[in-house]
Amino acid sequence: MEIERKWLIRKEDIPFDLESLPNYHIEQRYISFHPSIRIRDINRGEKYILTVKTKAPENTDQDISRNEYETSITPEEYADLKELCRGNVILKRRYLKRDDYGLMLEIDLFEGKLSGLAYLEIEFSSETEANKYTDPPWVLREVTHVPDFKNAALAKNGMPGEIR
Repeated sequence: MEIERKWLIRKEDIPFDLESLPNYHIEQRYISFHPSIRIRDINRGEKYILTVKTKAPENTDQDISRNEYETSITPEEYADLKELCRGNVILKRRYLKRDDYGLMLEIDLFEGKLSGLAYLEIEFSSETEANKYTDPPWVLREVTHVPDFKNAALAKNGMPGEIR
Protein backbone atom coordinates (compact mmCIF):
# COMPACT_ATOMS: atom_id res chain seq x y z
CA MET A 1 0.00 0.00 0.00
CA GLU A 2 1.14 3.52 -0.81
CA ILE A 3 0.47 6.21 1.81
CA GLU A 4 1.36 9.59 0.37
CA ARG A 5 0.72 13.31 0.75
CA LYS A 6 1.36 15.95 -1.91
CA TRP A 7 1.98 19.72 -1.83
CA LEU A 8 2.10 22.35 -4.52
CA ILE A 9 5.40 24.25 -4.39
CA ARG A 10 7.34 26.93 -6.25
CA LYS A 11 10.87 26.09 -7.31
CA GLU A 12 12.07 29.47 -6.04
CA ASP A 13 10.88 28.67 -2.51
CA ILE A 14 12.78 25.38 -2.12
CA PRO A 15 15.24 25.99 0.76
CA PHE A 16 18.08 23.85 -0.61
CA ASP A 17 20.09 23.46 -3.80
CA LEU A 18 18.26 21.00 -6.06
CA GLU A 19 21.23 20.53 -8.35
CA SER A 20 23.23 19.01 -5.48
CA LEU A 21 20.59 16.29 -4.97
CA PRO A 22 20.23 12.87 -6.59
CA ASN A 23 17.67 13.13 -9.39
CA TYR A 24 16.28 11.34 -12.41
CA HIS A 25 14.05 12.00 -15.40
CA ILE A 26 10.59 10.39 -15.64
CA GLU A 27 8.45 9.92 -18.74
CA GLN A 28 5.06 8.70 -17.52
CA ARG A 29 2.19 7.37 -19.66
CA TYR A 30 -1.23 6.00 -18.74
CA ILE A 31 -2.83 2.86 -20.12
CA SER A 32 -5.91 3.31 -17.90
CA PHE A 33 -7.15 6.01 -15.56
CA HIS A 34 -9.55 3.80 -13.51
CA PRO A 35 -7.85 1.79 -12.19
CA SER A 36 -4.67 3.78 -12.67
CA ILE A 37 -2.29 1.75 -14.84
CA ARG A 38 0.83 3.57 -15.91
CA ILE A 39 4.23 2.92 -17.43
CA ARG A 40 7.38 4.89 -16.70
CA ASP A 41 10.61 5.33 -18.57
CA ILE A 42 13.29 6.28 -16.05
CA ASN A 43 16.29 8.27 -17.34
CA ARG A 44 15.47 7.69 -21.00
CA GLY A 45 15.76 3.92 -21.09
CA GLU A 46 17.71 3.16 -17.92
CA LYS A 47 14.69 1.38 -16.40
CA TYR A 48 11.04 0.72 -17.28
CA ILE A 49 8.28 0.28 -14.69
CA LEU A 50 4.64 -0.80 -14.83
CA THR A 51 2.46 0.42 -11.94
CA VAL A 52 -1.15 -0.39 -11.05
CA LYS A 53 -2.89 1.71 -8.40
CA THR A 54 -6.33 0.91 -7.03
CA LYS A 55 -8.46 2.17 -4.18
CA ALA A 56 -7.24 1.32 -0.71
CA PRO A 57 -9.19 -1.02 1.55
CA GLU A 58 -12.17 0.25 3.55
CA ASN A 59 -11.41 2.23 6.73
CA THR A 60 -8.55 4.13 5.11
CA ASP A 61 -8.24 7.69 3.84
CA GLN A 62 -8.86 7.12 0.11
CA ASP A 63 -6.92 10.26 -0.84
CA ILE A 64 -3.81 9.37 1.14
CA SER A 65 -3.76 5.57 0.82
CA ARG A 66 -3.98 3.38 -2.28
CA ASN A 67 -3.06 -0.15 -3.19
CA GLU A 68 -0.01 -0.14 -5.43
CA TYR A 69 1.64 -2.88 -7.48
CA GLU A 70 4.89 -2.06 -9.26
CA THR A 71 7.18 -4.20 -11.41
CA SER A 72 10.06 -3.71 -13.82
CA ILE A 73 9.36 -4.41 -17.47
CA THR A 74 11.62 -4.88 -20.49
CA PRO A 75 12.20 -2.24 -23.18
CA GLU A 76 10.17 -4.43 -25.56
CA GLU A 77 7.25 -4.64 -23.12
CA TYR A 78 7.41 -0.88 -22.63
CA ALA A 79 7.29 -0.31 -26.41
CA ASP A 80 4.28 -2.64 -26.74
CA LEU A 81 2.42 -1.06 -23.81
CA LYS A 82 3.20 2.45 -25.05
CA GLU A 83 0.89 1.74 -28.00
CA LEU A 84 -2.03 1.32 -25.55
CA CYS A 85 -1.51 4.64 -23.78
CA ARG A 86 -3.86 7.56 -23.83
CA GLY A 87 -3.85 11.07 -22.52
CA ASN A 88 -0.86 13.36 -22.25
CA VAL A 89 2.65 12.19 -21.53
CA ILE A 90 3.92 13.50 -18.20
CA LEU A 91 7.54 14.60 -18.19
CA LYS A 92 9.26 15.52 -14.95
CA ARG A 93 12.55 15.54 -13.11
CA ARG A 94 12.43 14.08 -9.61
CA TYR A 95 14.86 15.22 -6.91
CA LEU A 96 15.35 13.23 -3.70
CA LYS A 97 16.26 14.51 -0.22
CA ARG A 98 15.80 13.15 3.31
CA ASP A 99 14.25 15.56 5.77
CA ASP A 100 15.19 15.96 9.44
CA TYR A 101 12.84 13.07 10.35
CA GLY A 102 14.38 10.65 7.86
CA LEU A 103 11.46 10.86 5.43
CA MET A 104 12.22 10.97 1.72
CA LEU A 105 11.16 14.21 0.05
CA GLU A 106 10.38 13.72 -3.64
CA ILE A 107 10.38 17.02 -5.49
CA ASP A 108 8.93 16.87 -9.00
CA LEU A 109 9.55 19.68 -11.47
CA PHE A 110 7.33 19.14 -14.49
CA GLU A 111 8.40 19.74 -18.08
CA GLY A 112 6.68 20.10 -21.44
CA LYS A 113 2.95 20.95 -21.31
CA LEU A 114 3.08 21.00 -17.49
CA SER A 115 6.17 23.21 -17.28
CA GLY A 116 6.06 25.44 -14.21
CA LEU A 117 4.17 22.92 -12.09
CA ALA A 118 6.10 21.61 -9.09
CA TYR A 119 5.19 19.17 -6.31
CA LEU A 120 6.57 17.88 -3.08
CA GLU A 121 5.48 14.30 -2.35
CA ILE A 122 6.21 12.28 0.77
CA GLU A 123 5.41 8.61 1.36
CA PHE A 124 4.67 7.52 4.92
CA SER A 125 4.67 4.19 6.73
CA SER A 126 1.17 4.73 8.18
CA GLU A 127 -1.81 7.05 7.89
CA THR A 128 -1.20 8.09 11.50
CA GLU A 129 2.32 9.22 10.59
CA ALA A 130 0.99 10.99 7.47
CA ASN A 131 -1.69 12.83 9.40
CA LYS A 132 0.73 13.93 12.14
CA TYR A 133 3.21 15.38 9.65
CA THR A 134 3.37 19.19 9.71
CA ASP A 135 3.48 20.93 6.35
CA PRO A 136 6.94 22.28 5.54
CA PRO A 137 6.94 26.10 5.78
CA TRP A 138 8.06 26.53 2.15
CA VAL A 139 5.11 24.77 0.46
CA LEU A 140 2.25 26.75 -1.13
CA ARG A 141 -0.53 24.38 -0.11
CA GLU A 142 -1.43 20.74 0.22
CA VAL A 143 -3.12 19.18 -2.82
CA THR A 144 -3.40 15.56 -1.62
CA HIS A 145 -7.20 15.83 -1.55
CA VAL A 146 -7.57 17.81 -4.81
CA PRO A 147 -8.43 15.43 -7.69
CA ASP A 148 -7.11 17.77 -10.43
CA PHE A 149 -3.60 17.44 -9.00
CA LYS A 150 -3.39 13.63 -9.24
CA ASN A 151 -0.89 12.55 -11.91
CA ALA A 152 -3.58 10.59 -13.77
CA ALA A 153 -5.72 13.76 -13.91
CA LEU A 154 -2.74 15.73 -15.23
CA ALA A 155 -2.26 13.13 -17.97
CA LYS A 156 -5.96 13.15 -18.81
CA ASN A 157 -6.76 16.88 -18.47
CA GLY A 158 -3.48 18.78 -18.52
CA MET A 159 -2.63 21.69 -16.23
CA PRO A 160 -5.19 22.24 -13.44
CA GLY A 161 -7.43 25.24 -14.11
CA GLU A 162 -6.38 27.08 -10.98
CA ILE A 163 -2.74 27.05 -12.16
CA ARG A 164 -3.25 28.04 -15.84
